[in-house]
Amino acid sequence: MPRKKDINFALLGLGKLGQGFYRLWQAKKEEILRKTGFNLNLKKILVKHKDFERPDWVDNSLITTDLAEIVEDPEIKIAIDAMGGIEPTFQVIKQIIANKIHLISANRTLLAARMHELADQANKNKIYIQPEPALGGGVPIISSIQRDLLANNVKALYGILSGTSNLILTKMTEEHISLKEALKSKEVLQAAESLSIVDYEGSDAAQKVAILAAAAFGIDLSYLEIYAEGIADITEFDVKCADDFGYVFKFLAIIRDYGDRFEVRVHPTLVPKNHPLALVRGEYNAYLIETDLLDDFMVYGRGVGLDATNSLILRDLLFIGNIIRYSPNRLDTYRLNWNDKPVASIEEVESAYYIRFPCKDKPGVIGLIANILGKNNINIASAHAEVEKKYTNSIGFVHILIKRAKEKQVLKSIRDVETLDITSDKVKLFRILKEV
Repeated sequence: MPRKKDINFALLGLGKLGQGFYRLWQAKKEEILRKTGFNLNLKKILVKHKDFERPDWVDNSLITTDLAEIVEDPEIKIAIDAMGGIEPTFQVIKQIIANKIHLISANRTLLAARMHELADQANKNKIYIQPEPALGGGVPIISSIQRDLLANNVKALYGILSGTSNLILTKMTEEHISLKEALKSKEVLQAAESLSIVDYEGSDAAQKVAILAAAAFGIDLSYLEIYAEGIADITEFDVKCADDFGYVFKFLAIIRDYGDRFEVRVHPTLVPKNHPLALVRGEYNAYLIETDLLDDFMVYGRGVGLDATNSLILRDLLFIGNIIRYSPNRLDTYRLNWNDKPVASIEEVESAYYIRFPCKDKPGVIGLIANILGKNNINIASAHAEVEKKYTNSIGFVHILIKRAKEKQVLKSIRDVETLDITSDKVKLFRILKEV
């Protein structure tokens, strides 16, 4: 066995995530010691209420409500934020950083809201913030960009970053069921028992994207400024139409670097069936990264469950412990550098699109729509008309696939079509990952 080297750390919070980490630490610490020589030594667990009833496998001698017992202990070099929320957690974390204790954070809400301030404090105190566990799941995307792709220029990232949403969309696609039915399935209910949530409106995904954009690209952007749509409005008919035209739905985060500006957004996206991301099923996350040297680079792994998140926490403990022991000079050069390039608004985004117009039974409808698209400088890749047989009033649909265009032009075209009084219901618009 290698000579034992202690990594002394504190755990902040002992809720669901904290207990999950505690159990995994208990199960893995001896194995990690044998493999690496590092002894993961948990010295303190910070909680709000000391006398709260806890499982009998928790060592109560580690429990404290006094932050001073952590920040004034010179042996504690690393803290794990499993507390959640913004306040009072933010005040606790500021004291952790001020006392030069490295931070591993699974606190998505706090990082998404205060990333810039925390990063600046971390730079000032020459300590690491490891934010990757806050993304949920176990896919090492931030470290892949920061380390494995360091020699590359990263041009774009496309990420499936919600294992729960991906599971729901997979079930809707493969079982031909509605969102409501998918939510009642055994697999989705089991996923919901973990810390995963169903991101109906895209707000949780926007928080993840804000953290990812900051840590991997240096983009200083509040999650409230990120364009985000959830999966709540996707219907069985949407899924059927996507399938008919050779696509599947994926809930994608998209970050692109155009040299003079960034593009950051998250929304349901039509992905060609032969695209690698289309093959990511169930509870899995995946990220496809476009680079200049490797072309497409992809990472893939489980996106739901405490073990997936805690695997990254354990990895970060070892990573920081190794630097503290063997490469302390690296602490003097660690920085999260911010990029001053602007982020384009969603109206300026360019994409290929699928548009479905529910139309009244009138002759020449496709021609009228095509004429308006042409006036707005939009090129049509294909146009198809059909009557959905289940509708007794024979409402037809016009499906339009358009080539790359600015979103503002596409939205203007839809508004112009609606003034013609030929539509009979809500027009559906979905962005397509690649050119049609």
